[in-house]
Amino acid sequence: MRRFWLGLLLAVLVGVFYGWLYGPEWLESWNETNQQVVEQQKREGAEAGQQTDQQGCLSTALQRVESCKESEYRCTVNGGAFLKACWNESLPSEGFCGQVPAYNESATSDDKAWVKEQCSELGMLAKGCRLLIRQQQKLCSQ
Repeated sequence: MRRFWLGLLLAVLVGVFYGWLYGPEWLESWNETNQQVVEQQKREGAEAGQQTDQQGCLSTALQRVESCKESEYRCTVNGGAFLKACWNESLPSEGFCGQVPAYNESATSDDKAWVKEQCSELGMLAKGCRLLIRQQQKLCSQ
């Protein structure tokens, strides 16, 4: 039994040493890859925005987040990047901000309830929907 614990301890120490040695390199590579993906989303968003209006941008971004097969974090970040770039190029949508409550930097319970209700009405299950609807709130409050 003692050999088992010594072997396990050795394996953990080797793992920690390996992580310490190669961790920063891995993180740098991951950040670079992630930044390239975000830039691609921005380009796609800008192209889409030239062909649609604000509502079209939001609908497309919500659809992309909902159908995304990557991690929830990555899907949400990519969806947000796409949406902002799309809105920068899109035409205004009549009534887009009509029923949207004012944006608060720290979401109130009313904000959270409104956002949750919007995602529910749209049939969106992805948590990224809430972030995108909050972005609509922010855009409409500017």
